[in-house]
Amino acid sequence: MSTYNIIKVNATKSTNDKVKMLIKSKKINNLDIISAKYQYKGRGQQNNRWFSSYGNNLLCSLYLKLPNDFNSPLFTINFAATLSVLDTIRFFNDKKSFIKWPNDILADNNKISGILIENTFKNNFINYSIIGVGINVNQTNFRKIRNSTSLKNLCNKNFDVDNVLNELLKNYQSYFKRIKDITYLSEKFNQNLYGKNNCKFLYNEKVFDGKVDKVLNNGNLVACLETNEPKEFKSSEIKIIF
Repeated sequence: MSTYNIIKVNATKSTNDKVKMLIKSKKINNLDIISAKYQYKGRGQQNNRWFSSYGNNLLCSLYLKLPNDFNSPLFTINFAATLSVLDTIRFFNDKKSFIKWPNDILADNNKISGILIENTFKNNFINYSIIGVGINVNQTNFRKIRNSTSLKNLCNKNFDVDNVLNELLKNYQSYFKRIKDITYLSEKFNQNLYGKNNCKFLYNEKVFDGKVDKVLNNGNLVACLETNEPKEFKSSEIKIIF
């Protein structure tokens, strides 16, 4: 892949939305990445808000056009992007870090990163992806949001946000080179899932004990609730809780 081009902005509604604006005005190229110091309407999965203090965290979105012959399952993009973020976080700290399905990274059993991927299609084929990533770097106060952490909280020191971005781009380079290797990406993703021994699930407005089995290539979760047999769930049906 070509070299990534970083476009820095001071503040924006959300970096994903900024990419969309630049696409409309035809002022963005493949592998351009928007990096912002602040988002005043940052979004997570299912339109949840993403709160971030000014200048303390990595907030970025990558504009990615895939090869014309890309015909792997769509969730392959999530596999590659999520593994890139996981490796980035592990590079800067030695606490146990895992992928919490569908779009979070945990470090020391607390949320340190969220990923929001938006895909656009043309003639039933994917046209491009916008890969939004938030990594808590130097923020220490999370507005009473439970189970959140940052690299600074984990390591008791400040980090250069640009260094974190550069490490992420290096990992993007590595994983997106293997974007057609669904077997490799799926296996590595599933090796690093949170909840494989045990966790709690919110399902039908009730809390269940259980464990994660795997994530399928369509992005759905296979999990066991209580002592039941493994069952497939969509992200809109079930939630992994702490």
